[in-house]
Amino acid sequence: MRTDSLIKINGCCNMSICRYCIIVALAVLRVERSVSFSPQHRRLLHYRLTSGNVNTLHRRTTPSVDHQESQRRNAVVNKLSIIENCFGHKAKSYIRMMRPVTIIQAVGAFLVGRLVILTSSSSAASRSSLIQEVPNILAASMSVYLSYGAGMAMNDCADVAIDSMHEEKQHRSVASDDISMVNASLFCVALSVLSLIFSFSATSWKGSFHGFPAWTFFNLTIMAMYALGLQRIFLVKNLICGYLAIAPLIGASLLGGGMSILEGDVAGKLYQLAFIGFPLQVAREILKDIEDVKVDEGTKKTLPLVVGERTSKWIAYSLVAMVNGTMILSPYFWRMFKSTPNVYALSVAIGTPMCIRASMLPLSEGQQMLKKSIYVLLLGMISALLNQAR
Repeated sequence: MRTDSLIKINGCCNMSICRYCIIVALAVLRVERSVSFSPQHRRLLHYRLTSGNVNTLHRRTTPSVDHQESQRRNAVVNKLSIIENCFGHKAKSYIRMMRPVTIIQAVGAFLVGRLVILTSSSSAASRSSLIQEVPNILAASMSVYLSYGAGMAMNDCADVAIDSMHEEKQHRSVASDDISMVNASLFCVALSVLSLIFSFSATSWKGSFHGFPAWTFFNLTIMAMYALGLQRIFLVKNLICGYLAIAPLIGASLLGGGMSILEGDVAGKLYQLAFIGFPLQVAREILKDIEDVKVDEGTKKTLPLVVGERTSKWIAYSLVAMVNGTMILSPYFWRMFKSTPNVYALSVAIGTPMCIRASMLPLSEGQQMLKKSIYVLLLGMISALLNQAR
């Protein structure tokens, strides 16, 4: 009897132990499945094992203080990045309004004119005065750059309706609504004021003579009138653009006291430079008018709309050929820009084939090639004059 009781007790104990083992095994399997077989926890386990922090292998129910601080820091950085990107985009939009590369041409013309005056042996200014004039030349160059940038921005404001319909000009700052008309107008005013300030700074050492600031103000007035309506009059647009291309030569003479103080030889050199600069810029404007013939119809009266695109293109490249022929065949320019090494000859050797190539390219590419050839010629002239001043 006692033996049967012991057997029953042992059986119950064994059953209890088995049930307990089964329950524990099920619990272990459940935990194992939820922790070990979870991809998230596998990555966590791998990270902690590789970082040596094995003792902290437990599930975190709440983020740590360090993690929260890292999240706050990342949020601040993201906000700063957004602000920086917005500011950078706006700044680029304003700079694009100025055509920062195109208006270098005006500064180049000014430097050529001023260097011709300073390096001429018959000029009242000696070559040694070039170094003394560097601060004034830099201030005047900045004034020219800003004033011509203001003119470009004025044109964007005036042509916003036309540019918005032009496939290649819809991206412009005002036409694309990147900059409002009010802000664009304020930007034009700011550039104009800054250019006048630099113009007065450039002539501060000249005493009471303010010919250069007066010339700057006159140019800004012409640019504003051009944007407000003169560009719609037949051929007036081309003539104004031609004048603005050679106007820096006038500014270069006024910086030193005006054309009246220049001797005949120096004044003759400036006239010769104007003779080649004016038709070259007019030719470029005619080509640009051909590009815009569809959007200009009904709003402007340009040469291509009057005589046709083919004839206008022929006229434009005839002017370019005349300029290149003059620069190659006339000994006057070779004497004016004579230097060692002869960088002017190199610029002509590069620029002339570029002009010929431009006449063979499609209209848009040809116009851009012609603009690059002008930069090459200006660079050659400036380099030659600087070599003369050494």
